Amino acid sequence: MNGRAIVLRGDARNLPLPDESVDLIVTSPPYYGLRDYRDGDESLAGQIGNEPHPREYIDNLLDCTREWMRVLKPEGSIWVNLGDSYYSGRGAPKGQDAKSPARRFGVRPLDRSGLGFPPKSLIGLPWRYAIGCVDDLGLTLRAEVIWDKPNGLPESVTDRVRRSHEHWFHFTLQRRYYSAVDEIRQPASDYSRRPGAQRATPPGQRRRAMADTVNPLGALPGSVWEVASQPLNVPEHLGTDHYAAFPMEWPRRIIRGWSPPGICTACGEGRRPVCERTPMVWRESPTIAGRTGDRSYKPASGTMLTPPETRITGYACACPTPVAPTRPGVVLDPFGGSGTTSLVAATLGRHGVSVDRSADYCRIAQWRTTDPGERARALGLPKPQPVHPGQDSLFEEIA
Repeated sequence: MNGRAIVLRGDARNLPLPDESVDLIVTSPPYYGLRDYRDGDESLAGQIGNEPHPREYIDNLLDCTREWMRVLKPEGSIWVNLGDSYYSGRGAPKGQDAKSPARRFGVRPLDRSGLGFPPKSLIGLPWRYAIGCVDDLGLTLRAEVIWDKPNGLPESVTDRVRRSHEHWFHFTLQRRYYSAVDEIRQPASDYSRRPGAQRATPPGQRRRAMADTVNPLGALPGSVWEVASQPLNVPEHLGTDHYAAFPMEWPRRIIRGWSPPGICTACGEGRRPVCERTPMVWRESPTIAGRTGDRSYKPASGTMLTPPETRITGYACACPTPVAPTRPGVVLDPFGGSGTTSLVAATLGRHGVSVDRSADYCRIAQWRTTDPGERARALGLPKPQPVHPGQDSLFEEIA
Protein backbone atom coordinates (compact mmCIF):
# COMPACT_ATOMS: atom_id res chain seq x y z
CA MET A 1 0.00 0.00 0.00
CA ASN A 2 1.66 3.19 -1.20
CA GLY A 3 0.98 6.64 0.16
CA ARG A 4 1.23 9.86 -1.78
CA ALA A 5 1.58 13.56 -1.03
CA ILE A 6 -1.01 16.04 -2.29
CA VAL A 7 -0.33 19.80 -2.27
CA LEU A 8 -3.31 22.16 -2.48
CA ARG A 9 -3.51 25.93 -2.43
CA GLY A 10 -6.29 26.93 -0.06
CA ASP A 11 -7.31 28.58 3.19
CA ALA A 12 -7.21 26.75 6.55
CA ARG A 13 -10.60 28.36 7.32
CA ASN A 14 -12.23 26.96 4.17
CA LEU A 15 -10.67 23.65 3.22
CA PRO A 16 -11.32 22.10 -0.23
CA LEU A 17 -12.15 18.73 1.36
CA PRO A 18 -15.42 16.83 2.01
CA ASP A 19 -16.89 16.22 5.46
CA GLU A 20 -15.35 13.47 7.61
CA SER A 21 -12.65 12.64 5.06
CA VAL A 22 -9.50 13.00 7.20
CA ASP A 23 -8.09 10.54 9.76
CA LEU A 24 -5.55 12.83 11.45
CA ILE A 25 -4.61 16.52 11.46
CA VAL A 26 -1.04 17.58 12.32
CA THR A 27 -0.26 21.26 11.97
CA SER A 28 1.57 24.32 13.27
CA PRO A 29 -0.26 27.63 12.68
CA PRO A 30 1.72 30.85 12.19
CA TYR A 31 2.85 32.30 15.51
CA TYR A 32 1.44 35.66 16.52
CA GLY A 33 3.37 38.74 15.39
CA LEU A 34 6.43 36.78 14.34
CA ARG A 35 6.73 37.31 10.57
CA ASP A 36 4.92 38.48 7.48
CA TYR A 37 3.94 35.66 5.09
CA ARG A 38 4.17 36.68 1.46
CA ASP A 39 3.72 35.61 -2.11
CA GLY A 40 6.54 37.14 -4.08
CA ASP A 41 6.62 40.83 -3.20
CA GLU A 42 3.07 40.96 -1.83
CA SER A 43 1.96 40.36 1.76
CA LEU A 44 -0.90 37.86 2.10
CA ALA A 45 -4.01 39.85 2.98
CA GLY A 46 -5.86 38.68 6.07
CA GLN A 47 -3.13 36.26 7.07
CA ILE A 48 -3.30 34.61 10.48
CA GLY A 49 -0.64 35.89 12.86
CA ASN A 50 -0.79 39.57 11.83
CA GLU A 51 -4.02 40.47 13.65
CA PRO A 52 -4.16 43.81 15.52
CA HIS A 53 -4.87 42.09 18.83
CA PRO A 54 -4.08 38.64 20.25
CA ARG A 55 -7.78 38.06 20.92
CA GLU A 56 -8.48 38.30 17.17
CA TYR A 57 -5.62 35.86 16.55
CA ILE A 58 -7.16 33.30 18.91
CA ASP A 59 -10.62 33.84 17.37
CA ASN A 60 -9.22 33.18 13.90
CA LEU A 61 -7.48 30.01 15.08
CA LEU A 62 -10.74 28.79 16.60
CA ASP A 63 -12.51 29.47 13.29
CA CYS A 64 -9.83 27.34 11.59
CA THR A 65 -10.24 24.57 14.13
CA ARG A 66 -14.01 24.56 13.66
CA GLU A 67 -13.40 23.90 9.96
CA TRP A 68 -10.92 21.13 10.78
CA MET A 69 -13.59 19.46 12.91
CA ARG A 70 -15.82 19.37 9.83
CA VAL A 71 -13.34 17.41 7.70
CA LEU A 72 -12.11 15.15 10.52
CA LYS A 73 -13.62 11.70 11.02
CA PRO A 74 -15.32 11.17 14.42
CA GLU A 75 -12.54 8.80 15.52
CA GLY A 76 -9.77 11.17 14.37
CA SER A 77 -7.33 13.37 16.28
CA ILE A 78 -6.01 16.93 15.95
CA TRP A 79 -2.43 17.76 16.96
CA VAL A 80 -1.50 21.46 17.05
CA ASN A 81 1.90 23.04 17.71
CA LEU A 82 1.80 26.63 18.95
CA GLY A 83 4.38 29.06 20.31
CA ASP A 84 3.95 31.93 22.76
CA SER A 85 4.88 35.62 22.78
CA TYR A 86 5.96 38.18 25.36
CA TYR A 87 4.29 41.55 25.85
CA SER A 88 7.04 44.13 25.56
CA GLY A 89 5.26 46.93 27.39
CA ARG A 90 5.82 49.29 24.45
CA GLY A 91 2.47 48.68 22.82
CA ALA A 92 3.14 45.45 20.93
CA PRO A 93 4.21 41.86 21.59
CA LYS A 94 7.88 41.07 21.42
CA GLY A 95 9.03 40.97 17.83
CA GLN A 96 6.77 43.80 16.65
CA ASP A 97 9.29 46.61 16.89
CA ALA A 98 9.79 49.12 14.08
CA LYS A 99 11.95 46.69 12.13
CA SER A 100 9.69 43.66 12.28
CA PRO A 101 7.68 42.57 9.20
CA ALA A 102 4.46 42.48 11.19
CA ARG A 103 4.96 46.12 12.20
CA ARG A 104 5.74 47.28 8.68
CA PHE A 105 2.65 45.66 7.23
CA GLY A 106 -0.02 47.33 9.31
CA VAL A 107 -0.23 45.54 12.67
CA ARG A 108 -1.57 48.08 15.17
CA PRO A 109 -0.07 48.39 18.68
CA LEU A 110 -1.50 46.13 21.35
CA ASP A 111 -4.34 47.78 23.29
CA ARG A 112 -3.46 47.37 26.95
CA SER A 113 -7.06 48.14 27.90
CA GLY A 114 -8.10 44.90 26.20
CA LEU A 115 -6.45 41.93 27.89
CA GLY A 116 -4.30 44.15 30.11
CA PHE A 117 -0.96 42.34 29.90
CA PRO A 118 1.72 43.48 32.36
CA PRO A 119 4.96 44.51 30.65
CA LYS A 120 7.40 41.61 30.10
CA SER A 121 4.63 39.04 30.63
CA LEU A 122 4.01 35.98 28.52
CA ILE A 123 0.65 36.34 26.78
CA GLY A 124 -0.19 32.64 27.16
CA LEU A 125 -1.41 32.19 23.59
CA PRO A 126 -1.12 28.37 23.45
CA TRP A 127 -3.26 27.92 26.53
CA ARG A 128 -5.77 30.58 25.51
CA TYR A 129 -6.22 28.63 22.27
CA ALA A 130 -6.46 25.25 24.03
CA ILE A 131 -9.04 26.49 26.53
CA GLY A 132 -11.05 28.03 23.69
CA CYS A 133 -11.05 24.67 21.88
CA VAL A 134 -12.51 23.01 24.98
CA ASP A 135 -14.91 25.76 26.10
CA ASP A 136 -16.12 27.10 22.74
CA LEU A 137 -15.73 24.14 20.37
CA GLY A 138 -16.37 21.24 22.73
CA LEU A 139 -13.17 19.41 21.82
CA THR A 140 -11.59 16.98 24.26
CA LEU A 141 -8.05 17.98 25.24
CA ARG A 142 -6.36 14.61 25.67
CA ALA A 143 -2.78 15.76 26.23
CA GLU A 144 -0.32 18.62 26.32
CA VAL A 145 3.11 17.60 25.07
CA ILE A 146 6.15 19.80 25.60
CA TRP A 147 8.59 20.09 22.74
CA ASP A 148 12.00 20.22 24.44
CA LYS A 149 14.44 21.82 22.00
CA PRO A 150 18.01 20.73 22.78
CA ASN A 151 19.38 23.05 20.09
CA GLY A 152 17.07 26.04 20.63
CA LEU A 153 18.23 29.53 19.69
CA PRO A 154 19.91 31.72 22.34
CA GLU A 155 18.05 34.71 23.78
CA SER A 156 19.41 38.10 24.85
CA VAL A 157 17.84 38.09 28.32
CA THR A 158 19.51 38.33 31.73
CA ASP A 159 16.65 38.15 34.26
CA ARG A 160 14.72 34.98 33.32
CA VAL A 161 15.33 31.51 31.99
CA ARG A 162 15.87 30.94 28.29
CA ARG A 163 12.76 29.53 26.64
CA SER A 164 13.67 26.23 25.00
CA HIS A 165 10.28 24.60 24.55
CA GLU A 166 6.98 24.86 22.69
CA HIS A 167 3.54 23.33 23.18
CA TRP A 168 1.78 20.56 21.27
CA PHE A 169 -1.91 19.87 22.03
CA HIS A 170 -3.79 16.66 21.25
CA PHE A 171 -7.55 17.10 20.72
CA THR A 172 -10.25 14.55 19.89
CA LEU A 173 -13.91 14.79 18.90
CA GLN A 174 -15.09 11.95 21.12
CA ARG A 175 -14.03 9.71 24.00
CA ARG A 176 -13.23 6.72 21.79
CA TYR A 177 -10.81 7.46 18.99
CA TYR A 178 -8.11 5.76 16.94
CA SER A 179 -4.87 5.18 18.79
CA ALA A 180 -1.96 2.82 18.15
CA VAL A 181 0.55 3.89 20.80
CA ASP A 182 2.08 0.39 20.77
CA GLU A 183 3.77 1.54 17.56
CA ILE A 184 5.70 4.31 19.34
CA ARG A 185 6.48 2.87 22.77
CA GLN A 186 9.93 3.61 24.18
CA PRO A 187 12.40 1.42 26.11
CA ALA A 188 11.09 0.94 29.65
CA SER A 189 12.96 1.92 32.80
CA ASP A 190 15.09 -0.79 34.39
CA TYR A 191 13.75 0.16 37.80
CA SER A 192 17.27 0.63 39.11
CA ARG A 193 17.48 2.17 42.58
CA ARG A 194 19.48 5.24 43.52
CA PRO A 195 22.87 4.63 45.19
CA GLY A 196 22.33 4.18 48.92
CA ALA A 197 18.57 3.79 48.63
CA GLN A 198 17.03 0.90 50.55
CA ARG A 199 15.17 -1.77 48.63
CA ALA A 200 11.47 -1.56 49.43
CA THR A 201 10.69 -5.17 48.48
CA PRO A 202 12.63 -8.45 48.35
CA PRO A 203 14.30 -9.17 44.98
CA GLY A 204 11.86 -11.89 43.94
CA GLN A 205 8.82 -9.73 44.65
CA ARG A 206 10.44 -6.81 42.84
CA ARG A 207 10.95 -8.93 39.73
CA ARG A 208 7.34 -10.07 39.86
CA ALA A 209 6.21 -6.44 40.22
CA MET A 210 8.23 -5.49 37.15
CA ALA A 211 6.67 -8.31 35.15
CA ASP A 212 3.21 -7.15 36.16
CA THR A 213 3.69 -3.44 35.41
CA VAL A 214 6.10 -3.16 32.46
CA ASN A 215 4.75 -3.59 28.96
CA PRO A 216 7.33 -5.67 27.06
CA LEU A 217 6.84 -3.44 24.03
CA GLY A 218 8.13 -0.54 26.11
CA ALA A 219 6.81 2.42 28.05
CA LEU A 220 4.21 4.90 26.86
CA PRO A 221 5.79 8.10 25.52
CA GLY A 222 5.98 10.76 28.19
CA SER A 223 4.62 14.30 27.99
CA VAL A 224 8.05 15.84 27.23
CA TRP A 225 9.61 14.99 23.86
CA GLU A 226 13.17 16.05 23.15
CA VAL A 227 13.35 16.69 19.42
CA ALA A 228 16.11 18.72 17.80
CA SER A 229 15.21 21.26 15.15
CA GLN A 230 16.04 20.27 11.58
CA PRO A 231 17.34 22.66 8.92
CA LEU A 232 15.69 22.89 5.53
CA ASN A 233 17.75 23.92 2.52
CA VAL A 234 15.45 25.10 -0.27
CA PRO A 235 16.96 25.15 -3.79
CA GLU A 236 17.70 28.63 -5.12
CA HIS A 237 15.75 28.03 -8.34
CA LEU A 238 12.48 28.07 -6.35
CA GLY A 239 13.05 31.75 -5.60
CA THR A 240 11.78 31.60 -2.01
CA ASP A 241 12.55 30.09 1.39
CA HIS A 242 10.87 28.76 4.54
CA TYR A 243 12.23 29.53 8.01
CA ALA A 244 9.76 27.71 10.28
CA ALA A 245 9.64 24.06 9.18
CA PHE A 246 9.28 21.72 12.14
CA PRO A 247 11.46 18.57 12.23
CA MET A 248 10.23 15.38 10.58
CA GLU A 249 10.32 13.48 13.87
CA TRP A 250 7.17 15.23 15.14
CA PRO A 251 4.78 14.14 12.38
CA ARG A 252 6.53 10.75 12.21
CA ARG A 253 5.67 9.88 15.84
CA ILE A 254 2.18 11.37 15.71
CA ILE A 255 1.24 9.72 12.41
CA ARG A 256 2.43 6.30 13.57
CA GLY A 257 0.62 6.62 16.89
CA TRP A 258 -2.69 8.21 15.90
CA SER A 259 -3.46 7.44 12.27
CA PRO A 260 -4.35 4.03 10.81
CA PRO A 261 -1.91 2.57 8.29
CA GLY A 262 -4.91 1.36 6.31
CA ILE A 263 -8.68 1.82 6.21
CA CYS A 264 -10.68 -1.38 5.72
CA THR A 265 -12.76 -1.12 2.54
CA ALA A 266 -15.40 -3.46 4.03
CA CYS A 267 -16.18 -1.91 7.45
CA GLY A 268 -14.56 1.51 6.99
CA GLU A 269 -12.54 1.28 10.21
CA GLY A 270 -8.85 1.94 10.55
CA ARG A 271 -6.77 -1.16 11.17
CA ARG A 272 -5.33 -1.31 14.72
CA PRO A 273 -2.24 -3.28 15.76
CA VAL A 274 -2.82 -6.68 17.38
CA CYS A 275 -0.25 -7.83 19.91
CA GLU A 276 0.67 -11.37 20.89
CA ARG A 277 2.24 -12.00 24.30
CA THR A 278 4.02 -15.13 25.45
CA PRO A 279 3.79 -15.74 29.22
CA MET A 280 6.73 -15.20 31.53
CA VAL A 281 8.61 -18.28 32.74
CA TRP A 282 9.99 -18.72 36.26
CA ARG A 283 12.95 -21.05 36.68
CA GLU A 284 15.18 -21.98 39.55
CA SER A 285 18.55 -20.37 40.01
CA PRO A 286 21.26 -23.04 39.54
CA THR A 287 23.32 -21.47 42.32
CA ILE A 288 20.55 -21.79 44.90
CA ALA A 289 19.62 -25.32 43.80
CA GLY A 290 23.19 -26.52 44.13
CA ARG A 291 23.54 -25.01 47.58
CA THR A 292 20.40 -26.57 49.04
CA GLY A 293 20.63 -29.93 47.30
CA ASP A 294 16.85 -29.89 46.99
CA ARG A 295 15.67 -28.97 43.50
CA SER A 296 12.08 -28.47 44.73
CA TYR A 297 13.28 -25.68 47.03
CA LYS A 298 12.62 -22.34 45.27
CA PRO A 299 12.97 -19.33 47.55
CA ALA A 300 11.96 -15.94 46.11
CA SER A 301 15.56 -14.74 46.01
CA GLY A 302 16.67 -17.86 44.14
CA THR A 303 14.25 -17.74 41.23
CA MET A 304 15.04 -16.33 37.83
CA LEU A 305 12.59 -14.73 35.45
CA THR A 306 12.42 -15.22 31.72
CA PRO A 307 10.39 -12.11 30.82
CA PRO A 308 7.35 -12.33 28.58
CA GLU A 309 7.67 -11.34 24.95
CA THR A 310 5.19 -9.10 23.18
CA ARG A 311 5.19 -8.30 19.50
CA ILE A 312 2.78 -6.82 16.98
CA THR A 313 1.52 -9.72 14.87
CA GLY A 314 -1.01 -8.02 12.62
CA TYR A 315 -3.81 -5.49 12.34
CA ALA A 316 -7.55 -5.80 12.99
CA CYS A 317 -10.73 -3.78 12.43
CA ALA A 318 -14.46 -4.34 13.00
CA CYS A 319 -14.52 -7.25 10.54
CA PRO A 320 -14.50 -10.72 12.19
CA THR A 321 -11.70 -11.66 9.82
CA PRO A 322 -9.74 -8.73 8.37
CA VAL A 323 -9.29 -10.04 4.84
CA ALA A 324 -10.72 -7.10 2.88
CA PRO A 325 -8.23 -4.81 1.16
CA THR A 326 -7.37 -1.45 2.68
CA ARG A 327 -6.81 2.05 1.41
CA PRO A 328 -4.32 4.50 2.95
CA GLY A 329 -5.35 6.74 5.82
CA VAL A 330 -5.45 10.50 5.19
CA VAL A 331 -3.28 12.95 7.15
CA LEU A 332 -3.93 16.69 6.74
CA ASP A 333 -1.82 19.75 7.48
CA PRO A 334 -4.04 22.84 6.92
CA PHE A 335 -1.01 25.13 7.38
CA GLY A 336 1.13 22.98 5.14
CA GLY A 337 4.07 25.33 4.68
CA SER A 338 7.06 23.39 3.41
CA GLY A 339 5.11 20.11 3.26
CA THR A 340 6.80 18.29 6.17
CA THR A 341 3.64 16.52 7.35
CA SER A 342 2.53 15.38 3.90
CA LEU A 343 6.05 14.21 3.03
CA VAL A 344 6.34 12.07 6.18
CA ALA A 345 2.78 10.77 5.78
CA ALA A 346 3.49 9.60 2.24
CA THR A 347 6.68 7.79 3.26
CA LEU A 348 4.69 6.03 6.03
CA GLY A 349 2.11 4.73 3.55
CA ARG A 350 -0.58 7.35 4.19
CA HIS A 351 -2.01 10.02 1.91
CA GLY A 352 -0.60 13.35 3.09
CA VAL A 353 -2.55 16.51 2.19
CA SER A 354 -0.77 19.87 2.50
CA VAL A 355 -2.90 23.04 2.23
CA ASP A 356 -1.46 26.55 2.25
CA ARG A 357 -2.54 29.99 1.02
CA SER A 358 0.93 30.90 -0.20
CA ALA A 359 1.80 29.91 -3.76
CA ASP A 360 5.47 30.20 -2.78
CA TYR A 361 5.05 27.66 0.01
CA CYS A 362 3.02 25.34 -2.20
CA ARG A 363 5.90 25.42 -4.66
CA ILE A 364 8.33 24.45 -1.87
CA ALA A 365 6.01 21.66 -0.69
CA GLN A 366 5.61 20.35 -4.24
CA TRP A 367 9.38 20.19 -4.65
CA ARG A 368 9.98 18.68 -1.23
CA THR A 369 7.40 15.90 -1.46
CA THR A 370 8.80 14.71 -4.80
CA ASP A 371 12.52 15.32 -4.31
CA PRO A 372 14.43 11.98 -3.94
CA GLY A 373 16.81 13.49 -1.40
CA GLU A 374 14.05 14.79 0.86
CA ARG A 375 12.11 11.55 0.62
CA ALA A 376 15.26 9.61 1.53
CA ARG A 377 15.79 11.90 4.53
CA ALA A 378 12.21 11.28 5.66
CA LEU A 379 12.87 7.52 5.45
CA GLY A 380 16.18 7.82 7.30
CA LEU A 381 18.11 6.61 4.26
CA PRO A 382 21.24 8.01 2.58
CA LYS A 383 20.65 10.56 -0.13
CA PRO A 384 20.60 8.81 -3.54
CA GLN A 385 23.27 9.56 -6.08
CA PRO A 386 22.22 12.06 -8.77
CA VAL A 387 21.16 10.62 -12.12
CA HIS A 388 23.62 11.20 -14.95
CA PRO A 389 22.25 13.74 -17.47
CA GLY A 390 22.50 11.26 -20.33
CA GLN A 391 20.88 8.35 -18.52
CA ASP A 392 17.48 7.24 -19.77
CA SER A 393 14.54 7.08 -17.41
CA LEU A 394 13.80 3.62 -16.02
CA PHE A 395 10.08 4.29 -16.52
CA GLU A 396 10.15 5.18 -20.21
CA GLU A 397 8.96 2.55 -22.61
CA ILE A 398 11.78 1.04 -24.64
CA ALA A 399 10.97 0.98 -28.35
